[in-house]
Amino acid sequence: MTFVSQSGSGNSDLHSQFETLLNAYSEFLQRRGFRWTGKHVPCALHFLIWLKISDIALEVIDGAVIHRFLQHECDCCKAAPRAQVATWLKRHYSCHLMWFVRFLEQGGMVDTPGELKGNLEIVNGFIAQMEADGYASATINDYRQEACKLIVWLHLFRIRLGDLTADCLEQFRNRSFACSIPGVYLEKHFRTGKCRSRWYLNKFLSYLNEQGRIAPVLPATESRPLPEILENFCSWLKLHRGLTDATIRHYVARIIPVVDLLGEDPAAYDTCLIRDAFRRRIENRSRSHARGVATSMRMYLRFLILQGVVPVSLLAAVPTVPQWRLSNLPRSIADCEVERTIASCSGLNASLRDRAILLLLARLALRAGDIVALRIGDIDWNRAEIRVTGKSKRSAALPLPQDVGDALYAYLATVRPKLDCDRVFVTSIAPYRPFADSGTVSRIVRRAFDRAQVTTPAGRGAHVLRHSRATGLLRSGTSLNLIQSLLRHESADTTMIYAKTDLPMLLEVAQPWIGGLER
Repeated sequence: MTFVSQSGSGNSDLHSQFETLLNAYSEFLQRRGFRWTGKHVPCALHFLIWLKISDIALEVIDGAVIHRFLQHECDCCKAAPRAQVATWLKRHYSCHLMWFVRFLEQGGMVDTPGELKGNLEIVNGFIAQMEADGYASATINDYRQEACKLIVWLHLFRIRLGDLTADCLEQFRNRSFACSIPGVYLEKHFRTGKCRSRWYLNKFLSYLNEQGRIAPVLPATESRPLPEILENFCSWLKLHRGLTDATIRHYVARIIPVVDLLGEDPAAYDTCLIRDAFRRRIENRSRSHARGVATSMRMYLRFLILQGVVPVSLLAAVPTVPQWRLSNLPRSIADCEVERTIASCSGLNASLRDRAILLLLARLALRAGDIVALRIGDIDWNRAEIRVTGKSKRSAALPLPQDVGDALYAYLATVRPKLDCDRVFVTSIAPYRPFADSGTVSRIVRRAFDRAQVTTPAGRGAHVLRHSRATGLLRSGTSLNLIQSLLRHESADTTMIYAKTDLPMLLEVAQPWIGGLER
């Protein structure tokens, strides 16, 4: 395409300055297979006119200049009426403009860091690591997109990868135009504002930091250090009370706000201070929360008493939260609903894992924590037994029913990834790892309830299946002693709550109401 100079000194000068460059750009496009450049070259001319008006040299074109051009209130047609440029209305993206910028870069007319190719190789290494870790292809593509956006943005703003800072990262997240380099990467779906997939980018930044490519730019997760007295409290709970790490975390989570109210000097504690702290911690909270706070405070005071820093009488300062024995009914569902919930797991690899979990909960009445802690060595296939270590680290051997054993074998033999860890149940999406806590098991149960459209009386976690198993056994005539053995209750009083669920038997022993028939 040839641009012929028109009459008029100002516009003729503009055309004479840009004609050679635009002709070279047209040839550049044709070499890349463009048959029609009717939009690319006029866009380049418009950009050159705007640069001339704004007194910006070609050599300093970067992301900031591109942003200014895309956002400018266009009056270029007035400044160069014979150039026949249309008013610019683009705001976030112009593939025609980015092709011209790429032409200037490859022609050496714009200064760049020269790291684009090497940085893209780093992205390829990041993706290769994710493939080795077993990530799904769709997930890998999401990570690749976010990593490429950052690399392209750094290139356009002429920032070296090693110079990436937290401020630069914030500018990238609040960018106002698409990060695109024709022939390299095109951001197809540009959204203004902060990136929705920030955690994809954070993983790439962590990879760059591990490879020594950048300094840390992500804010470190600041965990509040525990005071020395609470550190000693945690050690005491573990060594002398035999509590698990999960239980200790619950105690500490409840006691930290209390210590903030009481202060870290136990010598200053008195009855009024303890009761005021307790009142403030349970204000507008549920009864169960109040019982948990009271239990944690008493445990903390027992620790202080053994340390000799507070008197024994101070233990009575924590008020008692009333709880009537056997006042609640266990949460349970009918046997047919349990079977429907188990049958909802079918069709996917994760369903084999979920079905095995549901069968363990429904047949053996395991707790969610038992599922998380279960190890491959705990399954004795020869004796058809499974060893479970429950609360207070008490170990018990339970019989392994046929359907539970079949489900476990199907999961272990065909679905479970080959990992170094010996935990039975791991995540179904890479990176594969053991369950973090019992909440993961409860979420699996909740999703199964939703699929089966099962309504539970209260709560939708894993404990519903435990209660349902005990209730079903009692209704079928099983003795409370056998139920106590299955549930691994230390005291028979704990199992007595299930006696209230046998309504037919209760109706047989119910006495007439002394007030007579209801009118």
